[in-house]
Parts: sequence; structure tokens; C-alpha cells
Amino acid sequence: MGTTKLNVYIQFSEQEELVGQLVIDGRRILFKYSDAYLKSGTNLSPNQLTFDDNPQTTGEKPFNGLFGVFADSLPDAWGYLLIKKRLSADRIAIESLNALDHLTFAGKNSMGALHYKPSVESDQQAIEINLDKLNNNISGVLKGESSIVIDQLFRRGGSPGGARPKIYAGYNPKTDSLISGIASLPEEYEHWIIKFAANEDSKDIANIELAYNKMALDSGIEMSECRVFNSEAGNCYFGTKRFDRIGNNKLHMLSAAGLLHDDYEHSTLDYGNLIFQAKKLTNNAQTAEQMFRRSVFNVLAHNRDDHSKNFAFLMDPKGNWSLAPAYDLTFSSSSQGYHSTACAKNYVDPGKKELLELADVFSINRANVIVDEIKNIIINWRVYAESCGVSNASIKTIETSLKNIRSRF
Repeated sequence: MGTTKLNVYIQFSEQEELVGQLVIDGRRILFKYSDAYLKSGTNLSPNQLTFDDNPQTTGEKPFNGLFGVFADSLPDAWGYLLIKKRLSADRIAIESLNALDHLTFAGKNSMGALHYKPSVESDQQAIEINLDKLNNNISGVLKGESSIVIDQLFRRGGSPGGARPKIYAGYNPKTDSLISGIASLPEEYEHWIIKFAANEDSKDIANIELAYNKMALDSGIEMSECRVFNSEAGNCYFGTKRFDRIGNNKLHMLSAAGLLHDDYEHSTLDYGNLIFQAKKLTNNAQTAEQMFRRSVFNVLAHNRDDHSKNFAFLMDPKGNWSLAPAYDLTFSSSSQGYHSTACAKNYVDPGKKELLELADVFSINRANVIVDEIKNIIINWRVYAESCGVSNASIKTIETSLKNIRSRF
């Protein structure tokens, strides 16, 4: 493919707007805002991009020369596997593609409001890959009652290599029906993400995440609507309503990794960084408390896969920033077994001491009360788990871990 110039667009509603252009210049990738966008737009990544007409580049390594805001559009591990498989069929090595080539795979239904188009025709023959279609493995649009369609979606998007697929779908809560393969949904359908388990996951992983969702909501944590889809074959799949969509309109999304240029797989991030940036970007003191609540919940509930890709911010068409609802809250461990994000510099076994240190630095009111509130909710893990259909074996395993954590409180 060898894409060397890529136009970047933002599309909040029906009209797309040219934001700027990405250009490969030797070993660097340059980005330049368009003059029209500078007159009417808002900086897509205030920490990293300068809002002017100068070409700019980043020397930081985490995203192969891309600014983090654009790296957020790159396919995840599941999407990468799908693309690799598709390219392999054409005898093309994925390693031969550059960062701009990978951005062209992001369809209009990917997270956020950015999408990308080659600025000039390539001398090489273009490879038609639409990740939206690959992600659903579409040979036609699936539509019907959720319990029937959900297993068909899973068979189409089954889980190779241990990756955990996430499929975009439309859900109609009034008729309990699902539709796949359409970026612009019919009336009364909502944009949802449905997660399928990897081969090594426990059968009740969706039920566990739903129980965590209910605990988080009771802990005062903002989350998008979630539910478990039950299939006729007896399988359970976790689904959540997309927070980057309002009807068919879009919001710009920026992960904490993209905002801070944090290498989330080898992160040195602290919850203090997240609280500070949340308050700074949104200019809202309540956002700092919300981020603090998430830190308390993640510590107490043994959510150790709390890396910087799992925190995000949203920007509306007027340029107003807000903290995105929490997501991917579940019982989990990082690859090292520690928290991916440190709490007052402690990755290994943070407890009440570290959480109150954070609260003191950022003047979080009622920190002691917040910690105790969330602790008392998580004490009732078994009640939440049983109501969500978690197996007794999983309940006991998680219960043991949660008790060990509470000993630090």
C-alpha cells in the first residue's frame, strides 16, 4: 500500500470536516491542521498538539511516530488479527505496512469521530479492507431477536489466538432485537458493543462483568448502560451501549494513553496523573472526584488491568470536554499481576493509605467516606454476583481475593 499522505476527518453528525493531513517525511510522521478547521475547530489533543498551522511531529515512541490521538484509531488486538488474516490471504506481510496504512483500515464505525482517507492515489493497487465489515465478518446483514442473532455473530467473529473480540451492533431495547453490519442505524436502534470471551476465559465472564457494573454504579461511578445477552444455545455475552454515540451522531474520543502519550503496555502512570488531567481538561472539580472513585473501586475490586487505554475523555461539537463513562471494570490482573496504574506510586499492593494520600494532594472532599462507601459495597460481592448468574466457583475465587485486599483497609 505505502500510504504517504492521509487526510484526517472528524464527523459529529452528517457532515464530515477536514481536520488536517498526516504525511510521512522520511522517518517522521508530520501532522498539519487545515486552515478551515483552525478557524472553526477545537484542538483534538490539547496536551500534545499545537493548535496552529505549523507542521508538527512527535519524537516519542509509544505510537510508532503517530500522535496518540490518531493512534487511538488504530485497530485493537482483535482487529489486528483480522487484518493480518485478510492480508495473509493476499500474500501481503502486515509488517510491510506503515502506520498510515493501518489508519486507513479504521472504518467510520470505529470508536470516536475521526476517520481517514488517502490524500493521493497510491501507485500501488489499493487493498480494500473495511475493519467494520471484517469485525462482523459480514456476508450480509444479520437482524432478528437478540437470543437468535447473538450466537450467529459469535460464530462469524469467533475468537482466534486468545484475542477477545468486540463487535459493533445495533440493539433495539423495545423489540429486543440486534442488527449488525450497519454504521448508520435505523430509528429506535442504539449503538452497542458486544464482547465475546476468549478461549481461556471462564464461561461466566460476562456475568462477572455485569456484577462489577452494578457494584460500580452503586459506588457512584458513571457507566454506560450494560446488560448480558443470553442466547438460545445457553451462552452469555456482555454488551454495553456506546458512549461515543448519541443516536447516529458521534463524539470525539481521546484515551488517557493518547492524551498523555503513555505506553499503556509499559506504563509509569499514576492515578494522580489521571485525576490532575481530568480536572485540567474538563475544568470541573467533580471530575476529579469521579476519577478518585474509580481509583478506589479498581483497588478494592481487584481490577488490575487498569491501564491508560481504559480511561477516556469525550469532546462534543462545541469543543466541550468531559470524562467518558467508566468501562472494562471487572475482576482482572495485568500481565505482571500488579496494577497497571499506580496509586500514590504503589503498583503492587495499594490500600487506604495510598488512596488517602491521593485525596489529600487533590483536595478530594469526604475521601474517607468515599472509601468506606465503596468498601461496603464490594463486601456484598456475593449478593451482586448471585443476582447476575455468576458461578459459585467464580464467586468463591473472587471473594478470597477481595477479602485479601480489604485487609489493607
